[in-house]
Amino acid sequence: MARKLQLLAIITSILIGIFAYLYHVPNSEGVPQMDRIRLLSASMKIISFVGQVSETFGFAPAWYVQRNSGVILKKLKPTEVNVNLKIEDTTIDGVRVRIYSPFDLKDDKTKLLPAIIFFHGGAFYMGSIETHHSITRELALQTSFIVISVGYRLAPEYPFPAGLDDCIKVTQYVLDTNNAEKLNIDSKRVAISGDSAGGNLAAVTAMRFANNSNNSSIPRLQILIYPVLQFFDFMVPSYLTPALHIFHFGRGGLVLELYINKSISEDIIINNHTSIEQKKQYRRFVDWSLIPNEYRQIYKKPITDNIDGNPKLIENAKQILHPDLSPLLVENEDLSKLPSTYILTVDHDRLRDESFIYAARLKTNGVDVVHRHYENTFHGSLTFLDGLFELDIAHRMLSDIVQYLKDKL
Repeated sequence: MARKLQLLAIITSILIGIFAYLYHVPNSEGVPQMDRIRLLSASMKIISFVGQVSETFGFAPAWYVQRNSGVILKKLKPTEVNVNLKIEDTTIDGVRVRIYSPFDLKDDKTKLLPAIIFFHGGAFYMGSIETHHSITRELALQTSFIVISVGYRLAPEYPFPAGLDDCIKVTQYVLDTNNAEKLNIDSKRVAISGDSAGGNLAAVTAMRFANNSNNSSIPRLQILIYPVLQFFDFMVPSYLTPALHIFHFGRGGLVLELYINKSISEDIIINNHTSIEQKKQYRRFVDWSLIPNEYRQIYKKPITDNIDGNPKLIENAKQILHPDLSPLLVENEDLSKLPSTYILTVDHDRLRDESFIYAARLKTNGVDVVHRHYENTFHGSLTFLDGLFELDIAHRMLSDIVQYLKDKL
């Protein structure tokens, strides 16, 4: 009997420990709807754990489990009733896309509408047209514009620059007047947009078109939603400050290792991927003085600029300093050619500070910028527009984006 009670006590303690781990969401003070966020956080922790177990026992790599978890979460969303949109899965120049257009457009084949090209997020190895369907569908419904969601190729099966090439192909096609008219699109009224890694792809695509003299057309707007803008400084205050993080997938260098197909060691998170000379060269592009003072109360100036990096890591990671991966690391002249820009940032986000720097540099160089910053929410929150994890802040964010698009496009 005593042994049974002892075993019961051990099992109970383990269960309580698991529950406490899943329930606990640190740095969540002031964040609304924590009941849903705790459930979301617990789901992400379980997915991360399953991925680690799968990889440890040789079933499937963790990134593969994480990628496919989106399919499971998608099933938790309500059945969709669609009466106002025509939704078509097709290809553009060999790239998978989903095109949303007003249902009544079929009655007027000569009508040309503005278009939004959307690149989904997901750390370059996750995410899909499906995981971001709620965003692209609502953009189409609320703007009455045509929306093209791009299913670009993902790492690690297709490392950089495959995904970027797909995004540029689709953008090039839509900006061509003849092609655009076939889709009922006004090629002079095209916005490119993306969240997180998709924001990186949108910013790079905009830079490519704006600075290529051979392009007769460029996007009119870029909409960047908590974008990845630089891989130079992983020790800006937003990386170092405790925050609410829902997605804990992968070690520090894993995303880049998958994306560029090079070995990236863990010490990249302390900026060991750059030499002192490189730090002198690129620091002017990532100027801490452009980060609001309220975010520089503890970490006031760059920490590692006088420390040389790891030679092997420096060699393997040199590619990530190129503007095609780090669109913040460019001259002011290049920034000045960019189209009007909408930037969305959130306070609980490692990427927060680079967007503040990017927005400030764009403004200084004459680009029309609207920067919306949201407190008390986290990276990825726009995704939760419906379903079990639906968040009020996601609807507020989307409404602000829609209003900007209606005003500017």
